[in-house]
Amino acid sequence: MNLLLFFTAIGIEMTELPITDTLPRTQLDSVLVQGFVQRSPLASIPAAISIAGSTEWNRYSPGSSLPAINALPGVRMEERSPGSYRLAIRGSSLRSPFGVRNVRFYYEQFPITDPGGNTYLNLFAPAAFEQMEVLRGPAASVYGAGSGGALLATGTSPGKETIPFRITVLGGSNGLFQTDAQVLAGTTEKYNRIQLHHQQASGYREQSSMRRNYISWQNKQAITAQYKISTLVLYSDLEYQTPGGLTLAQYQANPKQARPAGGPFPSAQDAKATIYQQSFYGGVHQIYTPATRVRLEATLYGMYNRITNPTIRNFERRTEPSFGTRALIGYTLPVSSGSLDLSAGAEWQKGYYQVNVFGNRGGEQDTLQSSDALTPVNALVFGQAQWKPASNWEISAGISFNNNTIRILRESVVPNYKFTSSGQAEWAPRISIARKLKSFTIYALAAKGFSPPTSSELLPSTSVINTSLQAEYGWNYELGFRGRVAKQRIWLDANIFYFQLKDAIVQRRDASGADFFTNAGSTRQWGIELASRYTPLQQNLNFRWQPWFSYTYHPFEYRDFTQLEADYSGNRIPGIARQTVAAGLDLEVFQKATVHLTYQYVDPIFLNDANSAKATAYQLLGAKLGAVLYKWNSKKGNTGEISWFAGADNLLNQNYSLGNDINAVGGRYYNAAARRNYFTGIRVQ
Repeated sequence: MNLLLFFTAIGIEMTELPITDTLPRTQLDSVLVQGFVQRSPLASIPAAISIAGSTEWNRYSPGSSLPAINALPGVRMEERSPGSYRLAIRGSSLRSPFGVRNVRFYYEQFPITDPGGNTYLNLFAPAAFEQMEVLRGPAASVYGAGSGGALLATGTSPGKETIPFRITVLGGSNGLFQTDAQVLAGTTEKYNRIQLHHQQASGYREQSSMRRNYISWQNKQAITAQYKISTLVLYSDLEYQTPGGLTLAQYQANPKQARPAGGPFPSAQDAKATIYQQSFYGGVHQIYTPATRVRLEATLYGMYNRITNPTIRNFERRTEPSFGTRALIGYTLPVSSGSLDLSAGAEWQKGYYQVNVFGNRGGEQDTLQSSDALTPVNALVFGQAQWKPASNWEISAGISFNNNTIRILRESVVPNYKFTSSGQAEWAPRISIARKLKSFTIYALAAKGFSPPTSSELLPSTSVINTSLQAEYGWNYELGFRGRVAKQRIWLDANIFYFQLKDAIVQRRDASGADFFTNAGSTRQWGIELASRYTPLQQNLNFRWQPWFSYTYHPFEYRDFTQLEADYSGNRIPGIARQTVAAGLDLEVFQKATVHLTYQYVDPIFLNDANSAKATAYQLLGAKLGAVLYKWNSKKGNTGEISWFAGADNLLNQNYSLGNDINAVGGRYYNAAARRNYFTGIRVQ
C-alpha cells in the first residue's frame, strides 16, 4: 500500500461568537446514542457504532453528507452521479446497484426503510441530519432483517444555544446551487422544526444533472410529564439523470462522457436516462411513562414513493404506497447487584406496489412490456435483556423473529402468474458482554445476521421475476475496545470482527446495464476498524488542536462460490476496498479562527468476481474558508450574524470512480466523480 499520509485540506472560520461546529465541546465519551434500544453514553455501548455529528458535517461542503460518512471506519458511501447514492456498511452495497439495501434506516425514531427492504436515503436534504449513528454489523435482534447494520438519524433540536432561524445559500462548480432554511422554535420538551431545501447541479459528466426540493415539519409536544408525542411530515421531489457506466477505454479517453450508444442500445442521452422520484412520509411517535421504571412507545406511519425511470433498456413506472407500526415496552428491574433492563417490541409493515415497464422511445413511454402488483409484508418481534451489575460488567442478550414475504402478481399475462417468496422467516439472536476498566470498555459479541431479497431484487430492472433467490445469513463475532488511554489524551474505538455470510446476494448487469441478482455461496468477511482522536490535557486558549484518524481493513473474499464453470472461490469480493484511511487535524486559533486539515486514501477496488479488472487507488484533499461578515445585537436581546464560506474539493485533481457498476457486461464499470471543484456560500442566522 502506498499511502501519501499528509494533511493539506485547510478550512478557516472567523467569528466573535463561541465556536461550536469545529472542535467538539462535548467529547465522545458522553455522547448519548440510541444503539440497541437503551439510550446510553457511546463509551459504554458494547457494539461497533460510529457517530457523524455537527463536528463531522461542518468539515465539508454542506452540499453532501458523503465525505463526512466516508471518514467513518467500516462505512463507504458512493455516488454514481449527483443524487444517486449507495451506502455500504462492511461491504453491504454488494447487492445495491443504486439506493440503500441490506441496511435499516430510522429517522427520529420513525422507520424509513420500506417493507420491500429499500431505503431512499437520497430523498433527504443533507441538513436534515444533526447526528447519525451507524451500527456496523448485524442489528436484526432489534431492527429487523439486514446483515449490514442500521442507521439511526436525528435532526436539530433545541438546546442551550438554539438558533431559531438559519438560511444558507450555496453555489459552486458544475452548476451547483443550493438553499437551506430552518425555523426552530420551542424548548427541548416542546418545539416545532420546519426545514426547506432546494439543490440543483448540472453535474460533472454529461447526462448527470440533478434537482431536489425537500420540505419537512416536526412537532414535539409534552402533553403531560408522562406522555409525549412527536409528529413528522416530509415531502421530497428528486430528479437526477443517470449517465451510465463507461468502459476503461472510454473512461480514460473522456471521463465526462455519458454512456455512448452500442449495439441495439441507445446512448444514455438519447434514452434520456433519468430517475424522477417523489416521496411523502407522515407519522406519529408516542412515548408514555406511567411509572419511573416503565416506558411504552408506539409509532404509526405511512409513506408513498413514486418513481419514473426511463433507461437505456426500458421505461419503468413504480408506485409504492406502504404503512406500518412499531411498538416497544421497556421495564427496569432493580436487582441486588445493579439493574436489569428488559425491553420487547414488534414492527410490522405492508406495501401495495405497482410496477409497470414499457418500451422507451427517446425518453417517452412506449408499449407495455410487463405489469406487476407486489405486496411486501415485513414483520418483526424482538426482546432484549440488559444486566448491569455493580461490578462494572454488562451482559446483554436479545433475539428477534423476522418474517418477510413478497407476493408478486404478473398482471400482463393471462392467466396471471403468481409468485410468493418463501423461507424468509428467521430467528436472529445476539449476545454481548462488556467490562469497564477505568476509562475504557472492552466487549465481545456474537450476532446472527439475516437479510431476505428485497422487492427490487426479486423483480429487478430486467423485469424477470427471480424465483430462486434465497435470503443471505450468517454469524458475526466481534471483539472491541472503546475509551480513553495515554493519560486520557487519546480516545480510541477499535474492533476486530469475523462474519461468515452464506448465500450472499450479489448483483450482475446485462449488456443494457440492467441489474439482476444471484446467491454466491459463502463469503469470508473479517476485518479491523479503528477510529481515534487525540486531545492534549493542557491547551492554550489561543491555540487548541485535535488530530483525528480512522482506518478500515476489509480483506473480504469468496469462500465458496462457483457459477456455471467459473470457480471464484478464494477471490476478493468486488466493490470493497481492502484498506481505507481518513485523517485530519482540527485547530482553533485565538478562539476566533478554526483550521481543518483532512485526507482520505482508498485502496484499489476489484470490479468483478473474476478479479480481472480493478479501479485504481485514489487520494482526496479539500479546503474550506469562512468568516463572519456582520453581526448584530438588538435592544431586545436578539442576536444574529451573516457569515461567508468557500472551499474546494479534490485538490489533487484525481481522476477516480466513486460509484462502480460491479460485474457489468462489457466492462462498463466506471462512473467518474468530479475533478477539482469549488463552492462558496452565505449563511444568515
